[in-house]
Amino acid sequence: MFFGKRFSGYHKGSLSGLELLVISLIKNQPNLTGYDIIQEINKKFKPMWKASAGTIYPLLERLFKKELVNVQEIVDENNRKKKIYTISEKGKEELKKALKGNFEPSLQTLGKFIRTLLQGINIDENMENVFSCFPFCDKHFGIEVDEEDISRENLERIERRVEELRNYKERLSNRIDSLDQQITHYEAVLKELKKRREQEAKPIPIVEDDEEFENF
Repeated sequence: MFFGKRFSGYHKGSLSGLELLVISLIKNQPNLTGYDIIQEINKKFKPMWKASAGTIYPLLERLFKKELVNVQEIVDENNRKKKIYTISEKGKEELKKALKGNFEPSLQTLGKFIRTLLQGINIDENMENVFSCFPFCDKHFGIEVDEEDISRENLERIERRVEELRNYKERLSNRIDSLDQQITHYEAVLKELKKRREQEAKPIPIVEDDEEFENF
């Protein structure tokens, strides 16, 4: 699973996908509370995965002990104590190290995670929502192949790559067909509304001379 995948870069070990996600949230939105972080994660990943207090608060404690985040205790307007989190300089550096060189493998792992979640679901009904989450990118990502290696393993790797691209092409074609249908539909709606607007528009009388203008 993407959240449990370990990413190298942290000098005393590695960071999980969930740890990277939390650190990134704290970096991009300073002064979040643990509750805020849980809400942000659930907003982004619902219904695929749900974060809980039992998962996030121990994780935040680990990040603090590793000196990757700073913690400040405040008292809110209701006189309740809260902890807010900001990323430390060390956290920024380790986040950069962890992500460097791991971005494409992360996408592969996330892709496997999504495919696992979609197993048993009607793909045709859900693909529209899936594709709407990701902008089109013409840069290939996925398994890497060696175009000089004649080993059986590499041949099988290329076969899998071809199959992936065929499936990707088919899904993009379905996406394009869906967009074409929506364009045609809304063009027809727009044409009909314009026609109705013209029919319902009140004619303005034309004044031909000053006398008629005075009596108008």
